[in-house]
Amino acid sequence: MIKIFLACIIAVILHEVSHILAARILKVKLYDFRPTPIGIKARLKENPKSFKKQAAIFFAGPLGNFIIAIIFFNSSGFLHNLFEANLAIGIFNLLPVYPLDGSQIFIIVLYKLIGSTRTFKLVKLLSVIMKISLTMTGLIQIIFFYNPSFLIAALFLPTTKVIEEKMRIMKLENFLNRKQRILKKKIYAVRHIVAMHDCTLGELINKLDYDRFHIIYVLNDDLDI
Repeated sequence: MIKIFLACIIAVILHEVSHILAARILKVKLYDFRPTPIGIKARLKENPKSFKKQAAIFFAGPLGNFIIAIIFFNSSGFLHNLFEANLAIGIFNLLPVYPLDGSQIFIIVLYKLIGSTRTFKLVKLLSVIMKISLTMTGLIQIIFFYNPSFLIAALFLPTTKVIEEKMRIMKLENFLNRKQRILKKKIYAVRHIVAMHDCTLGELINKLDYDRFHIIYVLNDDLDI
């Protein structure tokens, strides 16, 4: 049991070292390290303005675990424990559950494809589904294997309010960095929205994305602009 625990600790450290190496290679500054109930987290001093850099840094953690797992694939003893721990942590971190790496990559990809509002709704739904699934799996794991690991992980996953706050921060960051992206791309997509004249301002704002320009057409009851 001690060997398994030690292997998991090493796998978590290797996971974060992979994030750090990716950040160093991509010239993104780190703020500090902090322990969390589900691992050790390396915090970035600032989010990179490039979506590709963000995704690469988040994916580097699981990738590092998978590389170590491949190296120790045919091993035995403690090295086999390292194989299992790295494989498990790599797969677990790719789950689309906030704040795991999989959800961060998922948010970045969807944010560009469908905008912030729909991305938040989908991520929130997936996080709730996965949290319920982990809780049920954890209960089964306790009953049959006397292992509470999945249940503990489920209990420490953040609420939807934390996810919502993350999306708000992401919207603001993308809004502030939009000028640099426009100057770099030179061409920027515009989203068209059609709204009825009796649509409230709040309803309209909920459909807007901070990272896009919008052309809004207001229609009367005869559907004339």
